[in-house]
Amino acid sequence: MGLTHSEERILRSELDAAFEEALRPLRAPGGALGILFSGGVDSSLLAFELRSRPELTLCTMGRDGAPDLKAGQEGATRLGLPWEPNVIGELEVAAAESRFASELVGLPPVSRTVLLGLAVAITGARPSRLVCGQGADELFLGYAHYRGLSADEASMRAQEDLDRLLATDWPRTLRIGEKAGKTLFAPYLSATFVRAARAVPTDSRIPREMPKRYFREWALARGLPAELALRPKKALQYGTGVAALVRARSRP
Repeated sequence: MGLTHSEERILRSELDAAFEEALRPLRAPGGALGILFSGGVDSSLLAFELRSRPELTLCTMGRDGAPDLKAGQEGATRLGLPWEPNVIGELEVAAAESRFASELVGLPPVSRTVLLGLAVAITGARPSRLVCGQGADELFLGYAHYRGLSADEASMRAQEDLDRLLATDWPRTLRIGEKAGKTLFAPYLSATFVRAARAVPTDSRIPREMPKRYFREWALARGLPAELALRPKKALQYGTGVAALVRARSRP
């Protein structure tokens, strides 16, 4: 059974309040701030919300011709914000693999490639304070493996994914940032926002015709332009081309 209009208003209001609380420390001037910007809805909403903050730069990483570089440039232009591309190749991937080997060890191949991509993005971004979109996919069921699941199955899988992110993947990312001399912020992972997102019934968050439909509709309601809120997005490892660079490095 769907939500009533009253229930929906309450949930949206609580989500808005939690998001504002998570963003408040980032809105105040305090030196250069970067957003790891793929042009997808997660990072676009962060950029939109922080667009009036002084010294804000959108930082996009990818191999030459990568979809994220094109989307990042288009998104930055639409938002009227400074944009810094970081075009990478096998050398940057190899350097990150060596520098952050201790954080990459023991991870499944996909998780390792994603974290490696984040490491390359973090080290290549100029600002020392960086905002990341981690958590939105786990909270709003953005991954392909949620499709076709029942609400109960999706809820269990999303909780497992979120638990792993909070216990393993995000701490590793924070340590990579520390080693690279960067301070990382993840507004979607603030405790208050996580609670507000999890309060939205799984049946409303489950993907159907559009991945992260609830999140996208909420972003639209907050004013994010439709071309950014509804933009299809490849996973980080594919949108940046890092997966292809990893495969190229593994060939004899």
